[in-house]
Amino acid sequence: MRKLLLIGLMVLCPAWLPGQGFGKLKKTIVLERKLPAAVKLPGNAFDVKVSAEKPQDPCSKLAADKLQSMIETNLIRFNSQLELNPDRPDTLVVLKVLICNAVATPKYNTLLSGKSKGQQQPSGVKVNGRLMVTYQARTRAGRFVDAEPIDVKYDHEFDQVSSAITETKKILSKIPRPGARRRNEESEDEPHTMEDVVEILVDRTAQRVAARLVNTSERVEVMLARGALDQNNRNADAGQWTKFVEELETMPPLARLDDDAYRLYNIGVGDEALGYKAESPASARRYFEQAVIEYRKAGEANPQERYFIEPVNRIEIALEHYKQLSVPAEPPAAKTPPKKGKNK
Repeated sequence: MRKLLLIGLMVLCPAWLPGQGFGKLKKTIVLERKLPAAVKLPGNAFDVKVSAEKPQDPCSKLAADKLQSMIETNLIRFNSQLELNPDRPDTLVVLKVLICNAVATPKYNTLLSGKSKGQQQPSGVKVNGRLMVTYQARTRAGRFVDAEPIDVKYDHEFDQVSSAITETKKILSKIPRPGARRRNEESEDEPHTMEDVVEILVDRTAQRVAARLVNTSERVEVMLARGALDQNNRNADAGQWTKFVEELETMPPLARLDDDAYRLYNIGVGDEALGYKAESPASARRYFEQAVIEYRKAGEANPQERYFIEPVNRIEIALEHYKQLSVPAEPPAAKTPPKKGKNK
């Protein structure tokens, strides 16, 4: 029944059929993104202080208020041994919001036919946002544990077609299938207000801070390119990432460079997935370095594809963490024996 409904939808809406690229019917895979902490905390007690450089700015104030509680929650969620202790913290986490921009702009199309010809009809929403903060972690005595500027950006366009597909997936998920477990598929809500955009920016910033201080593990939904690559995507569904990468690397490049960019992108996804499953930090680092190369090659081959930008940012953060773990510790310096001779 699910197949018949999908076929019917595609016949009625041929624009939903996937072309070379990501297509209207998106294909996604979930990666288990594990990152080791970048620093070692001096103890289990901590406190978080967040302020805004411009407290009169509604966006900055909202971001500062949300950041504090979200960072506290994330730290305890990923490390249950940590405890919030404002009176005697072993680690004080301090952030200041420097820039906060969040805009959700509705898009409209002019109807060209029918009774409503010439009228404006909502066609989607364009979302832009940026959150820039300074971050420091210090001991109770004031010694620096960690510090990093964090600049998070969000740029996305949602349209009515994607909304329709989301609703279709919800309908399909409710159709019972004999012998299969029922799943509740939660799709990302489309942000329509400043508060929605700030929520996304704050969430990503809080994840960045938590990843610096504690070991983190999160499920990341990543898109896979479709079209000529659909058959190989089955390997990703089965978790056979080595085979997934090998087949993409050995298949002939697609005729057009901007089309072949999606093959390179999928190779990057495969290398990233292998990095998260690697058994050693050094091995993970090699996979992540190769993933960055493939993602950047894809971006150079097709600069118009905006989805190639996000993976590079994501993987460079992971690479930074694993670089620190894969560097071997320096052996202690050998002591130089004292020279024999007369004392002057």
